[in-house]
Amino acid sequence: MAGQYSLKTFLRKAPNALLREYLSRHGVGTGLKWGGLIEKSIDPIARAIEAADEKVRQQIECDFQEINTLADGGGVRVLIQEGVDRHHQVDLAGLADAATGPLEFAFRCFVEHPDVFSVAKRFHHADGLGRWRKRKDLPESEPFTTKESVARFEVALSDYYRHQQYKGKACKIDHYERGERLYWFAYPEDYAVGQLVWDKGELQFRTQRPAFEVIFVFHTGERSLDISARGDKETLGKLQQMFASAVLAVEIPDIPPDEITYDPHGLLSRHFPLPLEPEDGVDSVRVKSLTMSLVGVGQRRILVEADSEANAQAVYDLLDDVLAGERLSSDLLYVTSAKLQLAFRPAGDSQRTTLTFAVGYPNSCSLKHEPKHDIARQLLKRWGIDVSERAQARPAKPRPGTQRTLRL
Repeated sequence: MAGQYSLKTFLRKAPNALLREYLSRHGVGTGLKWGGLIEKSIDPIARAIEAADEKVRQQIECDFQEINTLADGGGVRVLIQEGVDRHHQVDLAGLADAATGPLEFAFRCFVEHPDVFSVAKRFHHADGLGRWRKRKDLPESEPFTTKESVARFEVALSDYYRHQQYKGKACKIDHYERGERLYWFAYPEDYAVGQLVWDKGELQFRTQRPAFEVIFVFHTGERSLDISARGDKETLGKLQQMFASAVLAVEIPDIPPDEITYDPHGLLSRHFPLPLEPEDGVDSVRVKSLTMSLVGVGQRRILVEADSEANAQAVYDLLDDVLAGERLSSDLLYVTSAKLQLAFRPAGDSQRTTLTFAVGYPNSCSLKHEPKHDIARQLLKRWGIDVSERAQARPAKPRPGTQRTLRL
């Protein structure tokens, strides 16, 4: 993950030659004696930026922050991947090897390959999102990716949000291909907001209409659709239907009442098999927490969470204590969500890394679209927690009641 942005930190990490090349395009720093500046001598450069025209300074700060967001391992990876895409055909691996670090590489891509950077930052942002909702019953139909289909999709989204939520009068969609995944980044107009801003040394109140974001990811091999959006189940169903109509040219029903993607109930047993294969690159998997509904006795939930670092069975030891102390039967419990942690085997000189994620019934998962997260997705299928490829029946639905949370 890229570090928090600050101008001083950015200037310390960026090579002077690259800063000089970038700033000269904005007419900044032309009076600096660059030849006499040593690396990390940031004060003269910072003062030159501070002395620039307000609009120029704002642009520089915005650019630096965008570059900083891709200054991590994930950013390097997505930049290299996007570079070799058929739309760019640029091999950036050598550039990454020659750079002193992720920030220099991201900065150089921004300066020398702006088209690659522009698309890669969208993918990197999407990769970092943690709440995707999946649907896998889409029919066999080739997606339309023409300008006309995108325009239809824009109109459909705008009409929906205007009529349902009184926003979204304007909408812009950008479409990109990424391997087997097709992305639609939608930006409908949000409600007006006001904020205090500085303008030419004066504090003023300004109103504006920002855009909010809806991302659609269609996996051509799985025939699945992931959506990242604010809204309830009804909104999700309408977004899925609009996508199918505008992009696939088919009509699909609302979310089926029995559609289940994830069912973690098997994790109620400490003996639930979680097999690993050598090619997974995963040393161990641990259950960090379980959230359970009490079936048939009111809408009550129990959260069992424990430190599993020292004891891999800590959650189950606590669950045994809860069942004994509360005189509950495991037959009354249904696991609706679980938090799991994978420990990845170190590669070469790299350090051991872990991935913690949550999966919930019926279709909630915090996994992102990154390589290690893709491994976790495959493991969920192997373990039978991802049940999207087979029919499942819903458990008895608890009646409304009191919620209770237990935590260690």
